[in-house]
Formats: sequence, structure tokens, C-alpha cells
Amino acid sequence: MALTFKPIASCRDSQPFAECCGIDLSTELSSEDINTLKVGLLKHGLLLFREQSALTPKQEVAFNEAFGWHDPHQNEFLFGFGAPSTEHRVSGGAQMPAFPQVSVLGNVMLEDYYGLQNLQLSPVLGFTFSAWHADGLHDMHAGMPELTTMYNPVGWQTDSGGETYFTSGVMAMERMDPDIADELRCCVAVYMRSPNDEFPDESRRIDSGPSYMVDDGTRRIGFGLNPQDASAGLREFQLTHEHAVGGGQHRCVRRHPVTGQESLYVTPGKVVYLLDAKSGDIRHDIEQTVDILSQALLPSVTSDVRYEHQWREGDFVAWLNTLVLHSASDPAGIGGKRLMHRVRLSTPKRAPASSV
Repeated sequence: MALTFKPIASCRDSQPFAECCGIDLSTELSSEDINTLKVGLLKHGLLLFREQSALTPKQEVAFNEAFGWHDPHQNEFLFGFGAPSTEHRVSGGAQMPAFPQVSVLGNVMLEDYYGLQNLQLSPVLGFTFSAWHADGLHDMHAGMPELTTMYNPVGWQTDSGGETYFTSGVMAMERMDPDIADELRCCVAVYMRSPNDEFPDESRRIDSGPSYMVDDGTRRIGFGLNPQDASAGLREFQLTHEHAVGGGQHRCVRRHPVTGQESLYVTPGKVVYLLDAKSGDIRHDIEQTVDILSQALLPSVTSDVRYEHQWREGDFVAWLNTLVLHSASDPAGIGGKRLMHRVRLSTPKRAPASSV
């Protein structure tokens, strides 16, 4: 059966994403398959593969490395948070000891799962806390992932909830007001500092609590008091310029070096302010930044526009982190057992993903 692409039915009219048919990712991919998939990823931004029942962690890593976007010298896989182990957890998940490129996320107890022993997973953050983002923007200076993949292994199926939301950053540029698009082309987003590859020290972590987002996950109104309970309200925390000292700085609009496509490339929940790309002066201060990013993103993330992927066993989703923004849905909506694999490899730092 030939490898083909077709629109994803639920977002056919609002997103460029595609379902890829006629391929078993558990078999060795030919050079022709890899080239076809690469073209598909660059064209559609996101590819959905159904019924990948035999996929192994080794093959998940191989898929992510097949396109040559990764840094072959990367040896830590939490973007500077330290070497993985059976005890190391980030955001309620863990890394597989034998395949540290693969994160394991969910809400289940793993008694013996690919070397993870007696580990309780706990979902954190989501649409209310964190919302729309591109991986790495808020906690990396360079080498942000080009590709991210997620896999729902066979044997693990939620009864309800647990969706992942996606929207095209390319189409976001087309949907937003042209004046806002022109303005963001002139801007560099400055993010809250955090532990990262260059500065792994945990003392860099800002004790703000998770970003509390409204207006379909586009507008930060403060920082949550309890990441497990949105009704708990906001923390008494005032974001200031000081919190951006040593933080990442990335262009709000990225032009893809292969396709030439412009894409909205922001993580609104973690931005402090916007700089002028030429002068380096502050162009939009904290509150103005919240407002302009919300206006830019909102037309592309309402429920009738975004793609809400409802996971099935065997689903494998691959997307270009530089062309697609995503968000988890709120974990409070998950019914039943949830277990996911995620891979996101850094790109070589000699060619930062944020370059234009």
C-alpha cells in the first residue's frame, strides 16, 4: 500500500494537518518513505498515524532522528535538567532509563514499565495552566526542537478527556489582524528565566506558580495558586522586568529556512515583554505584551478552529514545533487510565531554531 496523506476530518476546513496512511512505523523506514514524510511534515505541519500497535520506544527515537533535525551530540534529554534516572521526574513524568529520549506521561502507577519501577505518574498543567506553547521557547536559549512526537501505546486508553490541542502557527499569521502581524514581525519575545542548558541551576526558577490563562488559553491574567485546582485562584505574585534577566529571547515570527513560511512562534504564558528586534529597546511592556499576543493568537485557537486530538490506542502524532503551537487539555477532565510517550530532541545549537 502506498504512503498517502489525507485531511484530518475534524479540522479539514480550519487546519492544514493530515493523516498519513499506508505505513507501519514499526518497520524500517526506507529513504523514500523518510523523504515523503519529511515533505509531508513541512507541508502540513502535523501528521497523524493511526493503528501503530507495534511501535517500540527504540522506533519512536528512530523516527525522530530519521529527518536529520536533531543534535547527534545531545546526551541529556530534559533540556538541561540533568541526567535521567528511575527517580528523576519533570512535570509529573519520567524518562525511560534505556531510552532517555522518551518521556512517559500520564496518571497511572507503573510497576515495571521499560525499567521504570513503582512510579506514580501525575498529570500537571494543561489548558488553564500553561496553554499554548512551542516546546523549548521558554526554557532554552538555542537548539529548540524542530520535531515533537507523542504516542498512545496499545493497552492504555482513557474513557474521556486527555485531548491535545493543536493550531497552525502559519495559518495564525494569516488569521490575525495584518497590523498585529506587521508589529510582531518587529518583535523579540523575552521569557522568564528558568533552568536550562546554559544555566541548569535550579535557583534560576521563578517561583511564580503556573501561568493562569483565559480567552481560549491566549491571555495570562496571573499565576495559579494551586496547579491542581483552578478554583483556588491566583497567587500574590507580581511579574517584573527582573524576572526576564537571563531568560530566553526569540523572534515572535519565525520564517522557516526550508519552506520560507512565516509562523507565529510564541509561548504567551511565559513571555515578560517584547523588544524591538533592531534597537533592542522595550517595544511593548508587560501588560501590552499580554494583550497583543492574545489578539494575535485568539482567532486561531477557538474551539471551532483548533484541532482537538482525541487519543486512541496506537495513535502516533508528529508535528513541527516551529510551525505548530500546542496545548494539553486540562487534566481534571481525564477519565480512566492515561499513558503517553513523548520525544522531543534538540536541534544543533550552531543553527538555532529561532533564526530568521
